[in-house]
Amino acid sequence: MKTGLLGGIPLKSVEFLPLTLFLLLARSMDTSVPENWKLPFVAAGGPSLLVTLVMLLKRMPLNRIFLGINLYLASGALAFITRQWWLNQLYDRLQASGMLAWVCLVGVITTLAAPRGFINSPCPGKERILRFSIYLLCFSLAAFAVSFGFQGNRVMSEMVPFMGLFTIQAVLQSRLSGRE
Repeated sequence: MKTGLLGGIPLKSVEFLPLTLFLLLARSMDTSVPENWKLPFVAAGGPSLLVTLVMLLKRMPLNRIFLGINLYLASGALAFITRQWWLNQLYDRLQASGMLAWVCLVGVITTLAAPRGFINSPCPGKERILRFSIYLLCFSLAAFAVSFGFQGNRVMSEMVPFMGLFTIQAVLQSRLSGRE
């Protein structure tokens, strides 16, 4: 297993760290003030971009859900740095569903253009990869709809869609690889 950014820790294990940093900072602030979001986005946006670039350079497969989340964090940071207030306002309106919108966008692009699809599987059989990628994309769109529909409810808008999506991803990847 490849190691990297944190010494002996496998590089694959740090994909979730930018999101963790973002959530820790966001939970410790007054989220009703839009300008307060600058610190969580900028603090997590840099590491999200770094982790993604290092993994790409080392040709490691990226978890497509984390790729969407990391692109959300990086674009939010870039929006604050370049004063693109329209994007920050959009993210403020979308709340947690903004992350899921990025996941869905990554899902569409990787389903159509990546050999391993949105499901990100090395298994042989392009048809199965496409089918399972479409399944994951449909679940991602459903997670977005639930998150958007329950804005303001932390459990239903934030926790349930993401926990469900990561669970579905693991189940689909397991079935695709035959490890049921």
